[in-house]
Amino acid sequence: MKQAEKTYTEAIDVLKKDNVRITKQRTSLLDMLFQKRDYYVPITEIDHKLRQQYSRMSYDTVYRNVEMLEDLHVVETRMFNNGLRAKYQCDFKHINHSHFICENCGRVVELTEPSIDSVKAQVSNFKIETQNYEVMGLCDKCNRK
Repeated sequence: MKQAEKTYTEAIDVLKKDNVRITKQRTSLLDMLFQKRDYYVPITEIDHKLRQQYSRMSYDTVYRNVEMLEDLHVVETRMFNNGLRAKYQCDFKHINHSHFICENCGRVVELTEPSIDSVKAQVSNFKIETQNYEVMGLCDKCNRK
């Protein structure tokens, strides 16, 4: 099984484990985010595409599903200057991770963990439990425009 297929299966397993119904709308939402797993996708784009597929689906339903998937750590959300965006969780096993995030298009590139030694030196009496490191800017494509 390819790594991409495995992470999609893991997402479905998370829903099943939490007794969340696997509906067509939810799998379509996961499919959409999975296909763009290296990007934060605007909620408005998610809403537009899902409501084209499911005419009776409301914006509130789309938003509640994104929120529920975020609570289950299957989806990440982030507020950008132009609104809320969602992204398929890149790793279900490690909560600690680092990213470069393009502030224009939402592209995400996973980074290797930076050295935490300097942080530990500054807070030597503290207990560090998680480490998230984000670098914001413009990706190569957006920077060329």
